[in-house]
Amino acid sequence: MRIRGSITGRRSKRVVALLTAALLPASIMTAGTAVAAPVIGKNVLYTTDADFDQGVLQDVNHDAPNNNQLQLNKSTAFFPFVNVAASDRGTMLRIDVNTGAIVGEWWSAPDGRGRNPSRTTVDKFGNTWLSNRNEAEGGKGSVTRIGVTLGGTRTNADGSPNPTGDYLKAPFAYNTCVDRDSDGLIATTRGQSDIRPWTNAGGADNNGGVTTAADECVINYTRVTGTNTRTVAVDANNDLWTGGADLDHEKLNGMTGQPVAGTQINFGCGGYGGLVDQAGTLWSARFGANLLRYVPSTNTGACLDTSHGDYGLGMDPNTGEIWHTNVAGNRVAKLAPNGTVLGAFPHGSANAQGVAVDKNNNVWVAHSLLGPATTVGRLRTDGTYVGNVPLPGGAGPTGVAVDTNGKVWVTNYNTSNVMRIDPNAGPIGGGGFPVGAVDLTVSLGAGAGPYNYSDMTGSVLGEITAPQGTWSVVQDGGVANQTWGKVTWNTEPQGSVPPGTSITVEARTANTEADLASQPFAAVANGTQFTMTGRYIEVRATLRASPNGTSPILSDLRIRTSDRTGVFSCQATVLKIAALISTQANPADVPCVDDHENLAAVQLSAGILTVRANALDARTDQTPDNLTATPPAAGDNATSTAQVESTRITSALVTIELGVIHSTASAICAAGPGGLVPQFSGSSHVASLRINGVPVTVGSAPLTIPLVIGSLRLNSTTTTATTVVQQAVVLDTLLTDVVIGEAKANVEATAGNPGGTPCRV
Repeated sequence: MRIRGSITGRRSKRVVALLTAALLPASIMTAGTAVAAPVIGKNVLYTTDADFDQGVLQDVNHDAPNNNQLQLNKSTAFFPFVNVAASDRGTMLRIDVNTGAIVGEWWSAPDGRGRNPSRTTVDKFGNTWLSNRNEAEGGKGSVTRIGVTLGGTRTNADGSPNPTGDYLKAPFAYNTCVDRDSDGLIATTRGQSDIRPWTNAGGADNNGGVTTAADECVINYTRVTGTNTRTVAVDANNDLWTGGADLDHEKLNGMTGQPVAGTQINFGCGGYGGLVDQAGTLWSARFGANLLRYVPSTNTGACLDTSHGDYGLGMDPNTGEIWHTNVAGNRVAKLAPNGTVLGAFPHGSANAQGVAVDKNNNVWVAHSLLGPATTVGRLRTDGTYVGNVPLPGGAGPTGVAVDTNGKVWVTNYNTSNVMRIDPNAGPIGGGGFPVGAVDLTVSLGAGAGPYNYSDMTGSVLGEITAPQGTWSVVQDGGVANQTWGKVTWNTEPQGSVPPGTSITVEARTANTEADLASQPFAAVANGTQFTMTGRYIEVRATLRASPNGTSPILSDLRIRTSDRTGVFSCQATVLKIAALISTQANPADVPCVDDHENLAAVQLSAGILTVRANALDARTDQTPDNLTATPPAAGDNATSTAQVESTRITSALVTIELGVIHSTASAICAAGPGGLVPQFSGSSHVASLRINGVPVTVGSAPLTIPLVIGSLRLNSTTTTATTVVQQAVVLDTLLTDVVIGEAKANVEATAGNPGGTPCRV
């Protein structure tokens, strides 16, 4: 692998194709469409191109010559959809930018609440936020977030395949929709006019929430301080700024969708639509007053007069300069990031609403529903007017946005359609540049009224606000409640995190793939043990560039369960004479299990010896009982115990009488070099001993007594690197041995883990 220090040039084409195909209805999906299914395994390393392709790449690539590693794209490949607010109908439609297919339609608010959505914006995970202009009850407005599901199979409610079914079933390539009823399916729209109910029964969602939304891709409905909300703008942290007619603005947490305490502001301006720039500054167009420029980091704001513009806002992805239309006067202003007016230029019409700037230095201006107009103006970022793009069959253009392919989409309010403009088509205009021409028209159906002039595609966030990319993968541990324990990355020398860059890794788990989206991500540290349970784990790595464009390199990433590299074994035996055994706990020895055996009395004979014993008891115990359910922890152990109340051994020449015999052995996980290691201990005790009627002082210390028939050993401990064996009494004779009170505790490596122990993963 070769490291390159700056962001690489090619867009991640695979993810664009994948995302496009995955949300299309089954009727227009082509055979052979690649979908990233969960990777099966408990310990999986991702390091080659093929490995990384098992996940979803967003704005990262492994293009030659930098194969077998991930780095950021130079150009962001944001999600290939345009998300249109059908204002008059109260819905939002999602359109595939490549085919024009409408892949879904959703209500913008619950029944009985104000709708009339007019602005949409896309967050870094492909979710779409929209604002509802007709909500002001109780002094609050509202916003709604619509998730996205990629891949999956259309099914009926019982999970049986049906291309026209109301549900999507895993495996998913990507999913932010929430399986609220935990049936393993995502209930969601199939396309245009298939709008699932949002009943708001009993007013359950009046104050926020989506409990009554039948479509599980409706993931947030939040009441906000800005009444008749217009402004929705996502920042680099994926949080959402909102603003409304009362000029109140506030920030919502991008994870929860709920207001962030202490972020509510009102400077007496803004609230009509906005964006967040590269520096994190919020720009919010005037609502009857002036343009708001607010710097959250210093909590300072200013109201800029109409010489700066008064309507649509766009941003130059190359310079960070702000473009702001005036609704009247054939004028669009260019502003420096500090708010200084750098110039004002004609755009080809008396009126204007939305504006967008592409990475090729073109400014696109929607010529408004006033009139209504039937053109979109094009000029260069140096102010050169190129020409007007005619909109055949389109009138009242209110909004424009640039898609992931560099084409331009315009929403036509009066004709309820949207059009796609090819910038490289049409006649040659000013400056020697083509004017552009419509190459696709999509009807939204009667009464849609798409009054929509915000970041419909995610280009503002993707191209400007967030110089970052992600790679995510879902791994299948094979069993419910699997315990996941460690993610490691950049163990290869090619991995690199230069100054100013970062790689952050997060994970979440669930027992069904569909339930993953309902779980929050939690940050995990490189190579550090954690505990998350669920059959599936989704891991997301986020790469962030430095201000000068340097990319970090993700060379490898490994996801593993907390499965230990070894197991405990244990066994307790009260009495053995030759090949005869009495009262043994856990005869199998491996693995250790909780077991208890007892016997009131026994007599065994072999050769010249006879052994009689009373009250025999053997126990084995493992803590925790299920090693696979928990990661290693100090104190985990296997313990064996053998005990007998009285024993009499007789032969022709010797009689041995023993009192209570107790023996125990344990292997326990304890802190050691480099982490937890097994520690072994054994002990035993003999209460009393008489040989041929003569008492002998005994206890817990090792002792060997010569006899005419052999030798008698007491309290012997044998320890190796993996084993401890404690024997309370051993009678060695030439022909027959007797062992009383034997306890064993071992550690055994599992297959493929030489040297492994239950104290490590």
